[in-house]
Amino acid sequence: MRFSQKVKGALLVFIFLVYFFVKAESINRIIARVNQEVITSQDLENYCKVLKYKNPQIKIDEEFKKKILDTLIENKLILSLAKKENVHVPPRWVKKEIERISSFYSSFGEFSKNLAKEGLSLASLKKRLEEEYLIRLMIDKYVRSKLNITPYEITQFYYHNKKRFTKPAEYIIWIGKWKSEEEALLAYESLKKSDNWGKNLQRIRVEKDRLKEEIKKVVDNLKEKEMVMKEIGEYFYIVYLEKKIPSMISSLEEVKEEIYSLLEEKKFTELFKKWIEKLKGEALIKIYE
Repeated sequence: MRFSQKVKGALLVFIFLVYFFVKAESINRIIARVNQEVITSQDLENYCKVLKYKNPQIKIDEEFKKKILDTLIENKLILSLAKKENVHVPPRWVKKEIERISSFYSSFGEFSKNLAKEGLSLASLKKRLEEEYLIRLMIDKYVRSKLNITPYEITQFYYHNKKRFTKPAEYIIWIGKWKSEEEALLAYESLKKSDNWGKNLQRIRVEKDRLKEEIKKVVDNLKEKEMVMKEIGEYFYIVYLEKKIPSMISSLEEVKEEIYSLLEEKKFTELFKKWIEKLKGEALIKIYE
């Protein structure tokens, strides 16, 4: 039996549509379900693209995508809570964020081109920014607001971790180098008479172990207020040791802000994990292979 041109055309259209939807389904399939909402492979790809856009150094591999899927599930839970509480994003805030990001480009057109190049649209970026705002707001409300670091905790952490706050030994030295031995000798003799260190030498304060090994050996053998000229490699060096600063433990006053940040981060991680586990326990979550 011979098909008419119309039948052939209809068959070709049908085959094309079947191919298109099968391909679209394989490209944008459901990879997770959180209560009544779904996360698709395209959601995951778009999220990764935005992260890559913000930080080009990120390596997007399968292991990274697994972690991001966990983040997307957590985000869905937090966003559902924001929706339940009827929280809205100020349009002005989104506008300012877009302006801030686009300001890194020569023009808004260049910014839009770069978005398109990365497979993103302005709408997808706006959506991501709105989600970031809501997530941050909910985290501030349910986690950060509960953070409380007491002076007693800071003091206890300090006395139990003193070694962590040990300052390395340091040197304050004056140093200069010359290609010519003759020029180095002239400078050396001049310095012995005038002590005008700034004319020929550079003053540096440096951790002992950060010095080049050859220079470190020279300085280690010097006494304070002593100067030496030494040939090292292709150069002639003049080194004057102003002061040796021994290794010591920082005072509590010096490191209390650092300790506060450490404890804050630790407590935040614990509280956030507890809060997210509670939200997960109240939700129906399914991940599809």
